[in-house]
Amino acid sequence: MPIKHKIRMKEDGKLKEVALSPNRAIHFQCIECMGWSSHEVKECTDYHCPLYPFRMGTNPSRKKDQKEPSKVRSKRAILS
Repeated sequence: MPIKHKIRMKEDGKLKEVALSPNRAIHFQCIECMGWSSHEVKECTDYHCPLYPFRMGTNPSRKKDQKEPSKVRSKRAILS
């Protein structure tokens, strides 16, 4: 579900409106905040930022133990 988001261009500082997924919008916001350095996003220590829990593509609402059910194929005996 793309959302419209305004990002600031690194070269000239002008705003550009683009359609991004929520994860990409958060990613670009964090990159802009950290001076356009993706390495600095990983090193971010601003725990008071509302986007901090989402900055690396994670969702704190999901349980860590929750896994998708694996698709198990049962082998059938072949009768001839």
